[in-house]
Amino acid sequence: MNARYRVVGLVVVVWSVGCGGTTIAGNPNDDDAGDSSAPDGGMNDSDISEVGYPDSSHPLLPGCPASAPTAGSACSVESLQCEYGNAWWSVACDVVEQCTNGEWQTTQLSFDPCSPEPGPNPASCPATSGGVPQGSSCSPANTNCYYPDAFCQCAVPLGGPIQIDGGSAYWTCLPGTGCPYPRPPLGSACVTNENVCNYEDCSYGQMCVNGAWQGEEEGCAGTAQ
Repeated sequence: MNARYRVVGLVVVVWSVGCGGTTIAGNPNDDDAGDSSAPDGGMNDSDISEVGYPDSSHPLLPGCPASAPTAGSACSVESLQCEYGNAWWSVACDVVEQCTNGEWQTTQLSFDPCSPEPGPNPASCPATSGGVPQGSSCSPANTNCYYPDAFCQCAVPLGGPIQIDGGSAYWTCLPGTGCPYPRPPLGSACVTNENVCNYEDCSYGQMCVNGAWQGEEEGCAGTAQ
């Protein structure tokens, strides 16, 4: 894991933007979701393509330039974060610019490094996210499973006290009830909701602030379930 970077605290400010429902690419009810006919028993290539989103499905709000601004250039909406790229699976793979003290600054929001776009699920992944027994022990550890409506993994929890034996791996799914998936780009429209949607376990989440999705550093308060 790369060295951690601290995130500039998210300042809640009011700006005038149009709010609307968030459009989510990928249909959780699609007939191909979790298709057991896939070679590895998980999602097939067409399922993976449905999880992602093109730029046009999540347009950035007027406060964000149409393309990534040059770091140091002037901006007017203080603390606004705008994301550029198509990396639905990790914000670390996209460029994020934040308006700070009247200037655009490139911002690192995720502790995790950029990883390649996910391919088909391994055979150890359940066919659907609904079939993942969250909180139950599992193996092999560090198994990632991508579905049209969630990201699930078999991993040792990052929160709580350190276990001498390294700890057992458990199933957990993100981002949680009521949160969109795949994650919407920063700077795209949302309906105001103060709940944080966690997209990287104990690392990165997003929050709807004044009609725009914004990123937040996340932390573990206890053992993850």
